[in-house]
Amino acid sequence: MKKTVQIMGIVAAIFLIIGFGLFILAGWGSLVEYHALEWRGVQHKGASPLTRATGNLSYCFLGTGFLAGFIALIPFFTTAIRNSRKTHKKYPKQAQDLLKDGQNQINS
Repeated sequence: MKKTVQIMGIVAAIFLIIGFGLFILAGWGSLVEYHALEWRGVQHKGASPLTRATGNLSYCFLGTGFLAGFIALIPFFTTAIRNSRKTHKKYPKQAQDLLKDGQNQINS
């Protein structure tokens, strides 16, 4: 389970990095394209197909990265909660001592 969460997190990070890179590339490409057309005196009628395709790819990668990251966080938190409950059941005396001493992390 731990390896699965790590792999999902790595995949999410890769998709997010690629998505942000493509997003920056699409913005830079449209800026360069606009200035090149303006310099030539051509009327600008929207983004070129290449710039639009780069933007669409960046949105797909960003969406996939955010979705994979969210899906990876769900098992991470459920595993952390399960392990915490196991620890409290295994060592109930120490758990009660922490509650009595005011070291409860929930109230902090």
